Amino acid sequence: MYDFRYLLVQVAMELPTLAVLITGGVLAASSRGRLSEAVRRLLLAGLAVLLVLTLFSTAWSVALPWVAAEGPARFGALSLVVGVIHALLLPAGFGLLIAAALAGRRSGPAPGPTGPDAPAAWDASPADAYQPPVDAYQPPADPYGPSADPYRPPTVTR
Repeated sequence: MYDFRYLLVQVAMELPTLAVLITGGVLAASSRGRLSEAVRRLLLAGLAVLLVLTLFSTAWSVALPWVAAEGPARFGALSLVVGVIHALLLPAGFGLLIAAALAGRRSGPAPGPTGPDAPAAWDASPADAYQPPVDAYQPPADPYGPSADPYRPPTVTR
């Protein structure tokens, strides 16, 4: 019974990763109209490599108790092989995903305001900025001249 529970736990721990990779593969395969062919192939290849690695790691985790029972020499040799395979496939899978994310990008001008309607400088207000109308209410001029404090309430003298 112990072996079955161990197997169940090891497989259950990999199920979320497997679900994400399989869902990503289905979405990538069905997105022919939105993704270019090169991007789609890179994405599918990266997901496939990561899926194979996940299945391989799951099989190694399940077989671990039986391999360890065969002796330390055999366990050490197989652990080295599994480690090398893991060290090669993981960066390859992520590299393919990164390549898919960057494939098909065109180098162009840096993002920012360009074109005929763009402001001339960063401090210039855009054409659609709020400007009060010319006939908007203006407070009456101070009869005694401009005050030193523009926020001082007006004084009423009689």
